[in-house]
Amino acid sequence: MNRFRSGTVPLFALLALAGCNSEPTDGSRGLIASLVASPTQLFIELGGTKTVEVGAVDQLGEPLDLAYEVTATGPGITVRRDSSFLPIFVNDSTLQAPATGPRFRFIVQGTDYAASSFTVSGGGLDVVVPVQVIPQTGISATFDNPTPALGDTITLTAPAGVTFADTASLEIAGNPLIPLIVSQDATTIRFLAPPNVNSPITIKGVISASAPTVVFAPATEVALQTPVIDTVDVTYSTVAPTLGQTVTMSVPEPLINLVVDSIVFPGQLPGREGDPQNIVVAADSSSLTFDAPPNADGSGTVVNFAFPGGFLLALPTRPNVTSTNIGLSLPAGFSNTDPAVSETVTMTAPAGFRFALADTTIVDTDTTITPLPVVTVGANAAIIVARAPDGSSVGFVPIPGSAGIPQIDGVVPTAAPSNILTMPAEATVTVPAEIPTLPGSDAPGTAPSLTTPALNEASVLFDMPDFEAPVCPATTDVCRYYKLTVTSAGTYTITMDWNIGDDIDMFLCPAPGDITGACDFQAATGAHPEIGVFALTPGDYWVVADDFGGNPAVGGVPGIGTRLVITVEHAP
Repeated sequence: MNRFRSGTVPLFALLALAGCNSEPTDGSRGLIASLVASPTQLFIELGGTKTVEVGAVDQLGEPLDLAYEVTATGPGITVRRDSSFLPIFVNDSTLQAPATGPRFRFIVQGTDYAASSFTVSGGGLDVVVPVQVIPQTGISATFDNPTPALGDTITLTAPAGVTFADTASLEIAGNPLIPLIVSQDATTIRFLAPPNVNSPITIKGVISASAPTVVFAPATEVALQTPVIDTVDVTYSTVAPTLGQTVTMSVPEPLINLVVDSIVFPGQLPGREGDPQNIVVAADSSSLTFDAPPNADGSGTVVNFAFPGGFLLALPTRPNVTSTNIGLSLPAGFSNTDPAVSETVTMTAPAGFRFALADTTIVDTDTTITPLPVVTVGANAAIIVARAPDGSSVGFVPIPGSAGIPQIDGVVPTAAPSNILTMPAEATVTVPAEIPTLPGSDAPGTAPSLTTPALNEASVLFDMPDFEAPVCPATTDVCRYYKLTVTSAGTYTITMDWNIGDDIDMFLCPAPGDITGACDFQAATGAHPEIGVFALTPGDYWVVADDFGGNPAVGGVPGIGTRLVITVEHAP
């Protein structure tokens, strides 16, 4: 923008500058020194106007009253005196522009794109003001049809004095238009536009003969109006499908095709990303089939319809579709809605439903895998410890202090097995917040027992040991012991987590549980939590929690316990 503001120094400043260059002699007074224009040049939009003030000074820098007139006008502009500038009273009530004055103001209007100028004369001297009429923000380009039909190729023609760069591009409200063909003489652009346009078109890559080194990005003065398409007429093989029934949707309009990622209906229950509806688009892109989701009730939105030119729009369809309503909550059964800390709750699916087992989802860009289902009680995700092979039930251990209606991610209607839904249960589960301190964990002989999980299941134990004493001679740290009796050989993954202390190590020691070189120290690291994978044969083992960091107390107050969580998973 700065390039178009040059030469805008106020006239009075120029007059003062001229005065500084004159000798203060009376003989110089009244002798004209120069004509001065402010600004010294103009950049004008087509149809726009700007003003220029012209005045004269004598050799002492004093302003002179002269009759200034436009004596030459170049192409593409008109110039006239501003009769409202510095008027005088010719009688008691009438103001009028004087015949002479220290400054005249002239109004310049751009009429065609051109590099032009005009000349103002006065006192026997001339001043030339260059003017460039440019398409800086607007351009008087024309459409061969400003209201095209869907699929029509549109031709945009540049006005005289303007061309399009080979790399020119078009945009509507910041969205690019494609395809784009610039003619060999650079005066026309042919393109296709999407529906629902009612605005000017921005052209990036406009070159004006008046400023050939500058590339402009103006908007057309005329708006382009394309057909309004806010819904798409389609036909359904049935508008009242049963849950999971295959439905065919067809688009009668041959100019509208289907490039579909999803179809979303009002009332449809939230589910996992992917293709739960088994959408299959026909080879000619005019129809598709999908499995009816639960609770659909209204106009489905298709993502996406493809319009001529490759424009993709997500739009609702007509008519409405109503599928089987399975309700908004799941009447699952619970073995105990008021479990104790570390107690496993068995959740049983009602008739017509199961829980997803093998399906997984990518949680983040690091491809973290979360097995289904996920059961959340209050704000806490419970620990899944068992899954029935047929998905009929799930065992989970809620986090202490959790309370609320379980939210279940991984509900599958048996009539539509591709739909993996998120639904709330109908019961409330409440777990005590206080974690008990299990007695006897300070020695192997009195260690509390961990529940040994069955094959493909897990067990969870919460404890609140204080880690204050006694010290284990082998490590000189405070230790806690937990007994695990293995009756079936297999791979056991043991995870130990905690909430107080910066480093607690985990050892797995054979009978009699003492910390010796026979222990497995693979989980004695700086990790949090510590995780070990152990191939175990039948026998007794002790999971040892060693306070390597030595700082379990809070604020230096001893006796405050660490919430210790030990999870044992059993694989073949």
